[in-house]
Amino acid sequence: MIQISNVSLRGRGRPRLSEASIQLQPGRVYGLIGPNGAGKSTLLSVLAGLVLPDRGSLEGVPWQHGAAVGAVFGDADLHRGRSVREVLLLRARLVGAGPAAAAAMADQVGLGAVLKRRVGALSLGMKMRLSIGVALLGSPDLVLLDEPMNGLDPNGITWVRGVVASLRRADATVIVSSHLLGELETMIDDAVFVSKGEIVRVERMSASKAVACELEVDHPAVLVAAASERGVPATLHRSAVRLGTTTAEAVRIATAIGVDVLSAAPVARSLESLYEEITSAEFEAEGVQ
Repeated sequence: MIQISNVSLRGRGRPRLSEASIQLQPGRVYGLIGPNGAGKSTLLSVLAGLVLPDRGSLEGVPWQHGAAVGAVFGDADLHRGRSVREVLLLRARLVGAGPAAAAAMADQVGLGAVLKRRVGALSLGMKMRLSIGVALLGSPDLVLLDEPMNGLDPNGITWVRGVVASLRRADATVIVSSHLLGELETMIDDAVFVSKGEIVRVERMSASKAVACELEVDHPAVLVAAASERGVPATLHRSAVRLGTTTAEAVRIATAIGVDVLSAAPVARSLESLYEEITSAEFEAEGVQ
């Protein structure tokens, strides 16, 4: 288990992370969600050991005991003058794997036919595949993927899903940051919401899908306000009110405030709607990216 406790980091006069705390379990996939500038990449950099926090502590992170972390931060760390083979061989040497492992990884990421091609000549999607391959060499216990679907076609995105699923089966801890919430929803176990450097909420996806409903009422704004006052997430969704509670509880709230219920039905909340519910207040100034 990885424990992050009250981690804070300032940069350019403002907090990049502020009292961030979370437990990360092996065999689970975490989605890191928030608008641009919320602190997602900074948190990943701290976990990767690239940046040390000003305050707080980390426990159980692989680099603390000399083990490698698999991390993808775009293709910025790929030397554009080296070939695909050279990049994989260098990483294999650094993590104690051999040339055979590098060759096998090239095939695994779909680059076996372009081993001699220079990184600078690769397409954006190929560079992302190479970055992921580099990250996975050595079978790391912690894998950090920052926008791993950037530049990938639909087949590539499906491939990323398979990679993440295999890492979960291997009992690795995986964190994926992405603005593609629909795709992210298909692969994560827990959604970690970040705002202004703070981890504002961690939501288990199985629980979020289990309790939600939509009501059509005669005064939807009144119901939204009343539900929010009671601590129940509520948003306008087309002509209905979507609430983060059971249908029976939602109807009781509507009845208690004298709102007529025209229809009521349970729904499975999407990650996008969950994002809107949780971040409507915290991210109002930032805007949804």
